Amino acid sequence: MTDEAQRLLNELPKHLWLMAQFSLATGLRQSNVSYLRSDQVDLERGFAWIHPDQSKSGKAINVPLNNDALSVLQEVQGDDVHYCFVYQGKLVERTSTKAWHAALKRAGIENFRWHDLRHTWASWHVQSTRHKLTRVAGAWRLVIV
Repeated sequence: MTDEAQRLLNELPKHLWLMAQFSLATGLRQSNVSYLRSDQVDLERGFAWIHPDQSKSGKAINVPLNNDALSVLQEVQGDDVHYCFVYQGKLVERTSTKAWHAALKRAGIENFRWHDLRHTWASWHVQSTRHKLTRVAGAWRLVIV
């Protein structure tokens, strides 16, 4: 993890920290993280899925879960009957909140949007594997090099 990412995570309130950590681990869009339901996660097999009507491309997305993603999901398990990420019993629909902007300021990070977590994930993924990521219809696709 880069110093900048760690600084941001250190400044976020817990509910946003969990969501940001999950985003950095999976590359999912904010809306997919916010609306991820418990019945879309299989902790034993280590994957989650996004239904076609929930994805920008209109296609189902199978999401492999690494140890960071699994740790987050295990931590939030049981917080809500339906959704994985809640705050004070309510669905977290917005992440670009006062708390997000305050955390960015405290971390000394400028010009950074929640969506940039997705770009960070893509960069890390390419750097750590022999895969190349390409964008097709707004979705990341893996190409084995």
